[in-house]
Amino acid sequence: MHIILHSFSDFRVCDECHQDSIRHWCHSCKAKRFQNEFTKWTSEDSEIDKFILHIQLNANKHQGILEWIPFDRFDDVTYVAKGGFSTVYKAKWLDGPLLSWSYKTKNWNRSKNKVVCLKSLDGSTNKNEFLQEIENQLKFRGKNAITIYGITKNPTKNEYVIVMDYAKYGSLRKLLNQKFKELTWREKSGILLTIIQGLENIHEMSLMHKDFHSGNIVNQHLTGSHITDFGLCKPVSEKNPEKVFGIIPYMAPETLNKGDYSQASDIYSFGMIMLEVFTSYPPYFNIPHDASLVMDICKGLKPEIKCEIPQLLKELMEKCWNFDPLTRPIAKELMSQLAKYYFDDKEHYYNEQMKTDELNKNFIQYDPKEVHPKAIYTSRLIPKPIKPEDDTFDSRQQNFSIPNIIIENETQEM
Repeated sequence: MHIILHSFSDFRVCDECHQDSIRHWCHSCKAKRFQNEFTKWTSEDSEIDKFILHIQLNANKHQGILEWIPFDRFDDVTYVAKGGFSTVYKAKWLDGPLLSWSYKTKNWNRSKNKVVCLKSLDGSTNKNEFLQEIENQLKFRGKNAITIYGITKNPTKNEYVIVMDYAKYGSLRKLLNQKFKELTWREKSGILLTIIQGLENIHEMSLMHKDFHSGNIVNQHLTGSHITDFGLCKPVSEKNPEKVFGIIPYMAPETLNKGDYSQASDIYSFGMIMLEVFTSYPPYFNIPHDASLVMDICKGLKPEIKCEIPQLLKELMEKCWNFDPLTRPIAKELMSQLAKYYFDDKEHYYNEQMKTDELNKNFIQYDPKEVHPKAIYTSRLIPKPIKPEDDTFDSRQQNFSIPNIIIENETQEM
């Protein structure tokens, strides 16, 4: 249980009802206002309308608001990417998100002409899954997760669309492809620190992300990372070993083996993200992502480390790869260690970084053109391998295949 303490400076008297409010947000007045405005808009789906209103009535700050946004309030809609079950666009939201209520104009103050991301989910995603993803992501708004502003509907395609903050640098994978040479070791650790802070927020609420990879992390700033795509996010108590989705190189052995997923499985995935940030290379980029790789990972295979890495950072990364999930560090521990590296004793770490850079002077950065044609960096259904009676993996097994069922909403750039 978390007890939130407010200082006296957080409180003020509401200009409208003259009751105490917290941080310029009078819950009762705002709730009445949203209730009164409910008749002025509709998504043309009563369930979605009620969902939006429920979020609004329970908001305790403007960052917690979800809106219905008419599609004609977007301008300069530009195609960005298409995935298996979604299309992503960049657009300018003419009105922009809510900031505060103006008692003078009796209207909302907004950040006008806001550049946003529009993520449409086609008919393959049902409405409950669509709303669940939004609800999950709203829980972490302002906590290293990309901000969701509202829902709209593309009238041409008759598809509901999630309206989110636009990430200037795109996915972490895209950033590494374009900016890796510019990143210092401190900046790399800073990127990972913001990512693990976001994962710790998820784990603190007894949830698992379950699809954690560099394509589901976006960067609004060079070292400011945000987690996105919460479609598979589930409570730790919810197990479904028969339906396992993901990108094979980021999936822990116990997940590939038995369909077991835990917060420790997210940590394994984070270890693979660390590898990318430190070396520029995605794991297993040069081999097929097939049944053979699945079985090798289940036998203990680890990815190649293509360059020298400062000792503390390398040790943290390799601990995340531990075969036994019980021996992997937890998110809070990783956050503490990365914060220490980022903030403390800069001179000591700087000397080590200089030596590491000297050893890497002939290092060749990852070239996306080198990726194996059968290396698949989009999430898909992964069937469990059929194990022989002695519970060991046999590379000669015949009854195992990886279907190309893509469920991720954004095509991963590798």
